[in-house]
Parts: sequence; C-alpha cells; structure tokens
Amino acid sequence: MRKILLVLSILGGLHVTYAQERTVSGKVAAVEDGQALPGVNVVLKGSTIGTVTDLDGNYTLSTPAAGGTLVFSFIGLATEEVEIGSKSVIDVRMTADVRQLNEVVVTAQGFERDVRSLGYATQNIKSDVIAQRSEPNVLNALQGKVSGVNITSSSGAPGASTNINIRGITSFSGSNQPLIVVDGIIMSNATDNTANTLFSAQASNRLGDIDPETIESINVLKGPAASVLYGSRAAAGALIITTKSGTGMDNKTEVTVNSSLTYQEVTGLPDLQNSYGQGLNNVYVPTTTNSWGPRFGTPGFETVVNTQGETVPFQAFPDNINDFYETGRIVQNSVNIASGNNESNYILSLAHTDQEGTIPNTEFTRTTVGIGGNTVLNNGLKVGGKVNYVRSAQLGSVTGNGGSAFGQITRIPRSFDLIGRPFQNELGESIYYSTTQNHPLWSLFNETTESNVDRFFGNFNMEYDIKDWLSAKVRVTADTYTDRRNRVDQIGSSRNPAGRVEETTLFRSELNLDFFLRAFKSDFLMDGLSASAMVAMNVNQRDFQDTRLVGESLTIPFFENISNASIFTSSESEIQKRRLIGYYTQVNFDYKEWLFLELQGRLDRSSTLPEDESTFFYPGVSVSFVPTDALDLRSDVISYVKVRGSFARVGLDADPYLLNSVFVSSFYGNNVADITFPINVGGVDIPGFQVSSRVGNSGLRPEFTNSWEGGLNFGLFNNRISLDAAYFFTESEGQILNVTVAPSSGFSTRTDNVGRMTNQGIELLLNASVVDAGDFNWDLSFNWTRIRNEVTEVVDGVDNSRIVGNGFIGIAPSIAVGEPYGVVIGGKFPRNANGELLINPNTGTFQPTESGQVVADVQPDWLGGITNTFSYKGVELSVLFDLRKGGDIYSFEMSDLRSGGSLELQGENREEAYILPGVIENADGTFRPNNIQLSAQSYYRALGGLGNEGAVFDGSVYRLREVALSYRLPKSLLTNTPFGSVSVGFSGRNLWFFAPNYPGDPEGNSQGAGNIQGVRLNGPPSNPRNYSFNLRFTL
Repeated sequence: MRKILLVLSILGGLHVTYAQERTVSGKVAAVEDGQALPGVNVVLKGSTIGTVTDLDGNYTLSTPAAGGTLVFSFIGLATEEVEIGSKSVIDVRMTADVRQLNEVVVTAQGFERDVRSLGYATQNIKSDVIAQRSEPNVLNALQGKVSGVNITSSSGAPGASTNINIRGITSFSGSNQPLIVVDGIIMSNATDNTANTLFSAQASNRLGDIDPETIESINVLKGPAASVLYGSRAAAGALIITTKSGTGMDNKTEVTVNSSLTYQEVTGLPDLQNSYGQGLNNVYVPTTTNSWGPRFGTPGFETVVNTQGETVPFQAFPDNINDFYETGRIVQNSVNIASGNNESNYILSLAHTDQEGTIPNTEFTRTTVGIGGNTVLNNGLKVGGKVNYVRSAQLGSVTGNGGSAFGQITRIPRSFDLIGRPFQNELGESIYYSTTQNHPLWSLFNETTESNVDRFFGNFNMEYDIKDWLSAKVRVTADTYTDRRNRVDQIGSSRNPAGRVEETTLFRSELNLDFFLRAFKSDFLMDGLSASAMVAMNVNQRDFQDTRLVGESLTIPFFENISNASIFTSSESEIQKRRLIGYYTQVNFDYKEWLFLELQGRLDRSSTLPEDESTFFYPGVSVSFVPTDALDLRSDVISYVKVRGSFARVGLDADPYLLNSVFVSSFYGNNVADITFPINVGGVDIPGFQVSSRVGNSGLRPEFTNSWEGGLNFGLFNNRISLDAAYFFTESEGQILNVTVAPSSGFSTRTDNVGRMTNQGIELLLNASVVDAGDFNWDLSFNWTRIRNEVTEVVDGVDNSRIVGNGFIGIAPSIAVGEPYGVVIGGKFPRNANGELLINPNTGTFQPTESGQVVADVQPDWLGGITNTFSYKGVELSVLFDLRKGGDIYSFEMSDLRSGGSLELQGENREEAYILPGVIENADGTFRPNNIQLSAQSYYRALGGLGNEGAVFDGSVYRLREVALSYRLPKSLLTNTPFGSVSVGFSGRNLWFFAPNYPGDPEGNSQGAGNIQGVRLNGPPSNPRNYSFNLRFTL
C-alpha cells in the first residue's frame, strides 16, 4: 500500500519554483530498514519551492543562499523538519506514522476491512507486541493488552492451559472460549480433559501448538456482530490469527532468524513463619502436617526424633518450600525463509521450543514446520495454500488435595528438611514424615502424566475474477491431531498404592469447505454509494475419538507399561461425528466513506439437533457514521469521530448425542477410588452397561444469544490521541442444560432448553502519542473493562445448578439465579440481621455453617492494562502493568497454610489470646460482643477452610506483567555484511505483583481452561518470573 501511495504522489507532482542562490541535495530512506523512499515531498518551509524524491530516494532542490528549513513529508510517514544552515547535503531517515492511515484489519472469514467501516468493536494486535516476549503461550502473551478480554493462566506448569473469555460468559454448559481461526483454518483449542480435573495433571489447550514467532497479527472479534459469519462456533467471539507470509518481499528472498533463552523462577509463594515447628498445641508431633509445635530454641527441643526414628535438629528451614522448585529454562529458535511479491510468494518456517519447568520433572517441547505460498496463473486464477506440522510433548505431575506433590507442599511443617534429606530409599520407596502420604519429590517423579501430540493443519484456496466486479473463491481447510497420553502411578503412590497405568489416545479432526461469490459496484444507484455483496456456503465435519485402557496392581516396579498391570479396571472408547452445513451472506454499503451499513445473515443446519429444529437462522446488522468527514468537523483538536452501533443474534447447537437416552459403562466409586466396567477377573472380561441417568430430549433447540453494541471513536490533536469506547448488552436464552428430575422417574437429569443469562459491559481503549520529538517517542496504550454478568433464570422451581465438571462435595461452582455465572456455593457462617457473625457461647468459635450458600463470586469487578513504550533511535522500551480488581478466589492452598500455622503472620504474638469477630446471642434475643478468648491455634483453625467461606479470598492484584527492551542496530553498521537487520533484546514477565488481600499470587485455576474458574485446589504455583535474552536478524 505504501508503494502505491508513493507512485500516486509522484504522479500528482508538486509545484516547483526554482531559486538560483544555492543547491541542496540528499537522500531520504526509511529508519526501519534503510530502504530508499521515492515520492517524498521536500519543501522549503513557508514557500512554494519544493520537489519530490526520485525512485532511489534522491532529491535536489534550489534554495535561498541563507537560512531556511526543509520539510519532508509523505502520507503514512512522520513529517521531518531540518534546518539547512550551511549544509549542502541533507540526508533524512523517516519513520512510519500509522496515525495518518486508515487501518485495515482481517475480519470474519478472512475479509480485509477498513476499521472506519466497522460498526462493531475489534482490536488488532501486531506481531511486535507478542513476539520475543519470553512467553511460549500466545494467549499468555496477550494478557493485559486487549479490552473486553479476560485471560487467566491455570498455572506456571510447562504447557498448562490458559482460559480466555471475551465479553463474559454466554453459555451455561457449552464452550465459552472464542473460536480460533489461523489463516482461515478453524482450529481446535480444546484441553480434552480425560481425567478427573481435581487430581490429574493440567493438560494443554491446543492453541499452545502455535508458536508466537510465526504470527503476523491477531484481530480480536469481540461480539457476535463481528463474528456472525462463522456461525454457532463463534458465539463467544473469535481470534483471527494471521501468520507470516512471503507477501510484500518486493521480489527478494529474506531469511529471518529468531533465538531466545529464558530463565524462570517461581514467584508468588506466600511468606511463611520461621518461629515455630512441627506439632500441635505447642507439643512436638512427628507425623502431623501442622506447625503449631514448640517455638524454636525452646529448652529441651534442640533435637527431636522423627518418623523414621532418627534424631534430627529441631530448627526452621526458611527456604524449604522455595528450594523445592528449580530454575526453569526455555530455549526458542525459529527460522523463516520468505520470498516473492504480492502476487507470487512462498514462505518456509521452522521453529522449536524446549522448556524445562520450575517444577522438577516437568517439561514442554514443541516443533513446528510450515510451508506455504501463493501465485497467479497465466489464466488469472489465484492459487494458494499452507500446510503445517506440529509435534508437541508435555510432561507433568498429578495435582490436587491430599495425594499429590502439590497437595503436600502446603502441608510441610516449618521444621521439616524437605530438600536436604533423601526423599526415597534404595528400593525407590518414599521417605517422608507422614505415614499415609508420599514425599512431594517422590510424587513428582512417580506420579506423572505424559502427552505427545502430532498435529497437521492447513488450507488450500483458489480465487478467480470472473468480471472486474465479480469474483469466486473456494477454500478448503483441515485441522487434525492425535494426542497419546500415558498416566502412571508407581507402586506406592498415595491414591493407587498397588500402582496404576492409564493409556489414552485422543483423535480430533475438522474439515471445512467454503465457497464464496463476491461482487462490488461503485456509484451504486447514486454517486458516492458503493456496494459489495457476498454469498457463501460452508460444509463442516468434526470427528472425535477417545480410546482408553486402565490397568492396576502393577507387577514390576517402575515398568511403565499397561501390560504390567494385573487387573484391568476400565477400557472404553468414545466416537463422535457431527456435521453442519451453513449458508451465509453479507452486504455492505459505503456512502462517500463516511456512512457505512453492513447486513449479515447465516442459516445453519446441524446434525446434533432434531430434524425439525436442526435449521436455524441468525442475522446481524451494523452501522458506522463518521461525522468529521460528513460534516467537515475536523480541526486542530478534533481529528476523527466515529459513531457505531450493531445488533446480532447468534445460535449455538448442541453437543452430539443429547437427543436420545443412552447406555453407558457401569461405574462404582467416587472421586477417591472407582471401578468401571468391563473388568477382568481371573482372566475373564466381564462387561457391564447401565442406562444413563440422563434422559434425552428429541425436541432440543439451539441456544441463542442476542447482542446489542454501541460505540464511539475519537481522534484528537492530529490523531495523537485516540479513544475507543463501547457499551454492550447480551442476552442468552434457551440454554442447553441437564436439569434435575424427580428420582421416581428412574433418572436424575433431563437435557432441556432452559435458563436465561445477561452480560453488560463497558470497554475503553485509549492510545496516545505522549511525546513525538523526532528521535524520541513515548506512546501510551490503556485499556479498561467492566462486565456485569447475571443469571436471571435457570428453570422453574430451581434456583441453582452445578456447573458441569469435577468438584468436591460441599463446594459447587454454580449457576444461581440473581448471581453472576460461576459463583461458588458452599457453607457460610450464620449471621444475625445486622450481618454480624454468630459465636457459639460454649466454644468461642463460629456457629456451624449453613450449607447451600453463595460464598464466592469469581467474576472480577474490572480489568485494566497500561502499556508505556519509549523509543529513541534504535532503542525501544515497553512496560506493561495490568490490574484486576475483585473476583474471589476459593483456595485450598491458603486454607491449608493458615490452618496449619505456617503463614508469616502466625509467627507473631502466638502466645497471646485471640477473639473471633462476632456476637453471642442472649436469652432475650439481643446480642453481646464476643469476649471468649482462644489460643492462636484454635483461632486460626476456627476461621474455616475446606467446604466453607473460610477458604475465600479477594483476588485483586496489581502486576508488572511485562518489560521488553530491544535495540536495532543502525543500518550503517550492517553495510558490507550479509545482514539486513539485527536486533537484540531483553524481556521479563511477571516481575512484580501486589495482592493486598491474598498471601500469594492469586492468578491460577486448578480446573484449567473451561467454565469452572476461580478455584485453587492444591495445584502448581502461578506463572513464574521470566528473564529472556533475544536475538533477531535477517539475511
């Protein structure tokens, strides 16, 4: 586009007036790559004397003999002013000024659009914002940078999944993750949790297969109006990812090499006390998890006898938890070879990531190979395609309360030498203070989950211009992967003492065929009115298979093979296939580039719905008006104003096989131990099936979400300040949910369309060029989001329902009428009419909890992020702070540490008496303040924890999320070298945080990516602190 503008400028020419006093000459080039800039206007300031640079960027200008200033200007470039003085040669380097150009972004179905024409909110993220940021996960690299988007990493374990929601929650039980589209390929972002999420290792979500270094841009489609063309898949928004290609190479070949080395350290661990050791009630007890024992230095407690009968020092080990973790390392290398021009081009890419986690015996690796190209045949047919192969591997450990490394790490007495003593004997058996649990290090090496993924995805497209106003296009895309998982509990593991092996093979495949017919007409019906129309058809097929075999009672220690099992407790296979055919259209009107109207519609037919309900239509309409152009309102202050509005209705079909009642494998047990048929007894396989407890529904209908949005865009002071403000309201109805039915029916639930939920919110995005002083620039970007979600209806007679997923009894992430989605329902301490806590007069502790109460709201009050970018010549510094206000965290971890007497504040004033806040009821019904004294141990344990509101903490956090410093070597230093450009950099992530109401880092979620959020049930620590060194060069 820049070259086109250059040519137009040359053709347009300048009025040139010659003066004969003296001649000034020079060359104009680009700062970023040193390339010559033709067509740049060179004018003597305050006169009509001027010229333009030639094709080599050179100019010659006659000027007065003394004084004067030359002004260099061009559309899309920042204007430069240079005093002539006594100089006869003036060379200038010009930088891009994107504020002068209308931004073009990739929208739904890959169509490029001018942002002026959009009647809905999108936000475009360029590659330089996510690349070389010491973060191998694309979603984590977006944290704090996009308004209206809530991104939460489940933990700092290598490859752990990341949850993303755009504009809140819209479905009770369906996916609330946005659709992921990479180069037109609809890609699975599933985590495929095949095991109990309370206890299993945290699986990756499949967007982790995309290397950030391969990405050119990400456009976030925030509402249904922006993504309606993708159909039901995009009810929760969409991320449109465009990877790098060979376009724009100007017929040259370029090799780009990126390399980075990142070191990681655990951060966010709570501060712990080092005054008291293992025990209860000031007495040493060698097998207890608690640190309510004697004070260190107490006479007679210089040494103690441990569980193994050894005499050991009774002292604090201040770093016993910190030293449990290691220094992590990430090595990332990539090579891209690109060549061609805008018509014929190719790209070959190779990337590899190798991560060793901060948690011992955890790792993640990813190798990516991609090749793609485009060309125009002699007959005018445009042909293009791209194919990618990804091999990723993840090694992790089981998590959860009790029998896991992370279930024990919060129960380590302050006097236990966790690292300094052996954790296993010569037979490989755990050595630990507890007789019923294993040493955390033993668990990490002997209770593991390994995942190996092979993935292919690609596209092929053909396009032909039938007329100068009519074109046709065919696009075929495919995404398929196989995930082979192996979970091993060695003999002696806490949850499976006899040993257990589980082998799982997952297969997912998605094929899409799209046919487009597009037409364009300028001066349609009247002068100045342009119109474009598109009609298209989509055929989609998705396949899924899950095959699993579980064997227990292992014979040979440390032989990690299913054939080592003596008893096969479960074998199962699940196969799903679904198809969808969609017809969609879009019509756009553009009047003089200041009034835009867009009409959309899609008709889908889904195989997962009943025949008479399988076809459903949803429309969209948006309008955009630019009054600064229409009414000529531009001034030195007001540069640009746009008013926009949209409405859209999006449908969401059901998961497969919900229409009928089905048989399922018989199952006995609970979340601690279970057995599933078929089983092998004495060499004989015994099958077992039973009718599912769920009743199917042959009248099921799709869910629908209605969305309204209004917004304003402002550009001030020559667009040095821009503001994007949006308000949105969505209403989701006909939610597909398994509703409780009377036990007398012989079933427990029935799948039905019930419920209603709303979201309303405000989004702000502010960009400003604070300082623009030639070589020095300071740019600022600020985003802020406030969303209010409310469940307005579940089903007649039902006020709340548990969210589908694994959970503990008494702790239920739920859908509750009048509450935000995902509130945690559990036990709450009773209060009087004034909200004062009621105290038991006999014990001085709280009265017994009342079950079934809302104890936590996990939705944040607001989210914000602010990025400051400073640049001076080739040096650039970017600093990102993000903020989360509110949003409760339900934390087993902090409850464990608090009840065990390990937190830092519990090492102070322990000998003093404590009184719980609250009142005691008198015989006459009045209340008196509580005055019953408790010991420190009784006080802190009375605050509650598992199963009640005592485990709830405020999740507010203020964080220095990212710092990136880079230096681009001047072009002059690279002359006579093979390098086109060289840059070096340093970046850091998660460098500092402040959580005023939580003892550690509140970011994280034990359940991983999904609808259950805000719970920390003894999982890995939060994202580590990263320090990365980066090198990038082109040849």
